[in-house]
Amino acid sequence: MAHEPRTRLEQLANAAHLSLRRFVSGFEVEARLCGERATTSERSVKRWLAGDLDELPRSASCRVLEHWWGEPVERLFGPPDRDVVQVGGTGNELVVNAGRESAEHAIEASSSLDPSALEHLHAAAQRAARTYFVAPPMQMLTDLVRLRDAVYHQLDRTHKPRQQAELYLIAGEVCGLLSLISWDLGNADMAEEQARAAHTYGNVIDHPSLCAWARALQVTVAFWSGRPRKAVEVATAALASAPPGTARVRLHSVNARALALVGARQEVTDELNAAAAELDRAGDDPLLDEVGGELSFDRSRHALCTASAFVTLGDGEQAEPAATTAVTLFATMPDDLRWGTGELGAWVDLGTARALRGNLAGAEDALERIFALAPERRTEALARRLTNLGRVLGTTRYRRAVEATRMGEAIEDFTTNSLARSAARRVIGPAG
Repeated sequence: MAHEPRTRLEQLANAAHLSLRRFVSGFEVEARLCGERATTSERSVKRWLAGDLDELPRSASCRVLEHWWGEPVERLFGPPDRDVVQVGGTGNELVVNAGRESAEHAIEASSSLDPSALEHLHAAAQRAARTYFVAPPMQMLTDLVRLRDAVYHQLDRTHKPRQQAELYLIAGEVCGLLSLISWDLGNADMAEEQARAAHTYGNVIDHPSLCAWARALQVTVAFWSGRPRKAVEVATAALASAPPGTARVRLHSVNARALALVGARQEVTDELNAAAAELDRAGDDPLLDEVGGELSFDRSRHALCTASAFVTLGDGEQAEPAATTAVTLFATMPDDLRWGTGELGAWVDLGTARALRGNLAGAEDALERIFALAPERRTEALARRLTNLGRVLGTTRYRRAVEATRMGEAIEDFTTNSLARSAARRVIGPAG
């Protein structure tokens, strides 16, 4: 679709590097997200892109297209925007798209579930775990839902226990990633549902690392949702069976953040110390460390949890060095291995720690890059962190401070135009 576009819709599809096959599957995912019973075909998509229409598609299809692309159908089926410079896909993008399409076709063409189909699915799940660090949430959503549905389809095609176990493992990974995306989009209910599904798959195949990761996701959703005691309960139970190393590092770290919300200062320190001790044993988990990406949990993420826990306790003295450590560790990583949202969270924690210590100029400096973020990168966790900072700035101590007023206004703008608000809390269908 890299030729000169004939319609605005084709222009947008070109920019997203969508083949006809990927457009059709993306349309079906989008229909599910906005509650419409609508499907399409490659033949129909060809006519839509060319603007070869006697009349608009049926109303349900129009609503899906408007929901997907954020523009009226009259605009989508009208001429392309001539102010947009048309650029063909780069060589790497074309290679990536071709690879994805080949893998999809190979899986679909397999008359029986053979090792190559499983290899494609494992590779896709592992790629998604690593891509989560750098890709905007909405960019990943369609691919993850389609991958999950492909796994479910393959589960219906095999009764071999070993193959089913592998597919349940992949399903657990994908549902865990969908939990994270759901939370990034501000939907805590679906985030918890997806994390619970991931744990169920881990339980079915008796996979302690998958179970521990899924429970850590549940803990995170629970404390962000204002249920810290529930989070502590889940974390404590999960630690009883979690394997040593990375799985326990993550559980101890997120448990510390939950305990901070109930003011258990000594327990927070104990959990952070336990996580630090487990870091020395981490690195050889067959799932978490081998797949890596979002499934991993290293010293940068432990430092981030440390900073966040002490920010919650109102302890700027201990939060600032931990946040500085997190920022420094994230900065040393290659771009494709760095958790972008985590790094941004560390900057917010650094700004909050400085505000707690009375250094408003330093807080403003730390937050400059945050306030400049485009809406599609303003995740729910960042919005919540800034809301907490807003409470600090709203205290009597800073009532007449010019810097506090500026930051307060910037926080209001950030949260008003965050990803969750702009996506209107789209709902991901519950796991099967």
